[in-house]
Amino acid sequence: MAEKTDANHESRKVFKRMPLILLVGEFMLALVLLRYLLNFTSMVSPTEGEWIQVWANLQSIIVSLLMAVLTVSSIIGIPSAKPQSWRKVVRSSVLLFLINGLYEYLENHNILISGFVFDIRLIAILMVIVVLIMFLPQVRNYYTPPMMDMPPLKVWALYLLNVPMDMADSFKFKYADNEKETE
Repeated sequence: MAEKTDANHESRKVFKRMPLILLVGEFMLALVLLRYLLNFTSMVSPTEGEWIQVWANLQSIIVSLLMAVLTVSSIIGIPSAKPQSWRKVVRSSVLLFLINGLYEYLENHNILISGFVFDIRLIAILMVIVVLIMFLPQVRNYYTPPMMDMPPLKVWALYLLNVPMDMADSFKFKYADNEKETE
């Protein structure tokens, strides 16, 4: 009986609990999703204004829908302890930040017409907070694969650019020492 409880205890060590701060990130991403959905509904009839405004609004509808899908995908991926989910959340947050900056630029130049939904700067602040949350040590530890030490920040930043987290060279056998011994 004692062996069985030891085995159960060991299996619980492998399971990681999601840091509660990630719930804040999920909530902020949900607010961004709400912004895109409301933005979409306010631009459903983009037939007013000059042709450039109509074209920009139609493109904005498409981008808003794509950003909404990306945001939903990020929200769903947060509870997963996979490093790929961490990368998806950070990448999508950066992309959402950039898209919102583009929206602000287009609105300031009267190219994009959208109803007042959320201030674009508020969304930008939310995205920066989400990225900062994702780089917290306890969050990075949550997304670190089992039986691997938590990589430093530089490795996580490179991981965003598709550089693998675990370098394959660390798993190769090195025969150079053996060759020196035989000489």
